[in-house]
Amino acid sequence: MILNPEITLLSQIIAILILLVIIIVALFEIQGIVRDVLTVMFLMLMIINYGVIYAVAESGVSIAIYPLTIVEQYDPYGSIYPDLGQISLLFILIMWRRELLKYLKLLREK
Repeated sequence: MILNPEITLLSQIIAILILLVIIIVALFEIQGIVRDVLTVMFLMLMIINYGVIYAVAESGVSIAIYPLTIVEQYDPYGSIYPDLGQISLLFILIMWRRELLKYLKLLREK
């Protein structure tokens, strides 16, 4: 299997996004505009991650998505790696948990 250049470029963008997220989290408190920027970055990471997964699946690799992991199977070889899309979603939910709980309480009261 030969990966096309677009998949490689998208994988590099994912790596850069992860590094930027780590730097932002290390330097700033996660509140206000920083939380908004991180949310957008995690959403971009999710979209690009699943774009890469789709492109790899279209190239003939069998892909199975499990909770927090992805399994790729190509002929006799395979690999397991973390699903960055699901992990990003978890981080978004953790960052916005207070607002989500307030919203759920309002829905219960109605």
